[in-house]
Amino acid sequence: MTRRLVLLGLVLSLVAGACGDDDARPIFSSTTSVPPTTSSATEAVVDTTSTIVGAASTSTTEQEFTSITDIETITQLTIFDLEEWWGSELPAVFGVAYDPVSEFGPYFISQGDIPFCGGPLKREEFETNAFYCSIDDTVQWDAETLMAPLFQEFGDFTVALVLAHEWGHAVQARFGFDHVNQSTIVSELQADCLAGAWTRRIEAGESNLLRLEPGDLEEAMAGFLLIGDELGSAPGGPNAHGGSFDRLNAFFDGLNAGTAECATYEDSPPDIVFIPLRVGEDPAQGGDLPLADTAPFLIDALEVFWTIVYPEVFGTAWIPVSSTVPYRPSSGAFPSCAGTTFDRAFYEGSAFYCAADDYVAWDDEVLFPDLYVQIGDFAIGLILANEWGRAAQSRAGLDIHTPAAQLQVDCLAGVWAAALIPDDNPTGILLSAGDLEEGIAGFLTLSAAPGDEGAVSAFDRFESFKDGFFSGTDACGF
Repeated sequence: MTRRLVLLGLVLSLVAGACGDDDARPIFSSTTSVPPTTSSATEAVVDTTSTIVGAASTSTTEQEFTSITDIETITQLTIFDLEEWWGSELPAVFGVAYDPVSEFGPYFISQGDIPFCGGPLKREEFETNAFYCSIDDTVQWDAETLMAPLFQEFGDFTVALVLAHEWGHAVQARFGFDHVNQSTIVSELQADCLAGAWTRRIEAGESNLLRLEPGDLEEAMAGFLLIGDELGSAPGGPNAHGGSFDRLNAFFDGLNAGTAECATYEDSPPDIVFIPLRVGEDPAQGGDLPLADTAPFLIDALEVFWTIVYPEVFGTAWIPVSSTVPYRPSSGAFPSCAGTTFDRAFYEGSAFYCAADDYVAWDDEVLFPDLYVQIGDFAIGLILANEWGRAAQSRAGLDIHTPAAQLQVDCLAGVWAAALIPDDNPTGILLSAGDLEEGIAGFLTLSAAPGDEGAVSAFDRFESFKDGFFSGTDACGF
């Protein structure tokens, strides 16, 4: 192969579509360290199994919220909250009254349940699925093979997110979404946006029933890894819902800007990032570079990128990073930084930039091989892009140690990723189908645990990456 990097990974499951206007599909998920005087990509595995939404007690003047521990409670409270909120939000934003959903509830395949939508559905239409049926104005979901596994593996917010998406379609039926002239993907992304707008309400503490807890928004990220379309699926198809990256972006629109932003989707559809499968690529097999070639090719691409971008941003020429230092912790030989060698625990599972000696180092025994196997080569790309971003900050005389500095290098990583899409880009490598999904999984794996004091969350890091990807270096705070 040529020096074109094919980053293909994370084959995402599809769940068959249901009837009516749309369907919802199941939702899924997926480590570096800093010298005290340098910087790094410290990672702690995200706890996606923790409870995320708290239920309000009925009592006193000040409400107290307790963690939800069963699927029935999160289901009931979510539906109550969605119905209450849309009762006021739909008239306020769309100017039409909200009529409650006529009927909603689970079905149990093991008990022989066959859901209806204008008639009985085929098993492939309802198994492991949730859907809004516009014919009967109902929301229905598979309790056993969709909701229960989501709750057990990822927590209660994924259950809430499925329901919020389907209520988004019920809202579209009430304000009159133009299904004739709009593509399916716009409808689906708008429903994701509306789910984000409802989450905004919870995050702002405006619900009397629910509160977010640390880890909830990371659960949302993990969920969107499961509901994206199959890699390489054309966005104009009749059943297109959008890739995981597109769907998470739509959720962010609602979360950050509210329902009014979602209402613009028909007139101004959101950006859709479509990376087709290239000749010979099989989404079921993956197409990553050999592990031994991954870091060298990515490093060459980063040097080309910064040779072009650094002068544009800072007005002076880029000076290449002096050296790279892959190391094996089992050898006991570790690179020093400014004459200091740290405890072995610092080096294990870590990658870092040493500003004093201008080198990038990484654990080449555990960290990179594990990320390569578990996620794909673009997870390695995220780490290296972060360290080259820190080198750029250091050359510009910027702080590389603060949470804001971390978000800035994530933003720069997004700029770099977007530069790898055009076939004629000068870096010599290309993004391929699945890379951006690998990026989402990478942020979940390579970020501090939710709630850690002073830590930068995976959700905030991905948002910065997304801003750089779509808006360039202007979004990165220089």
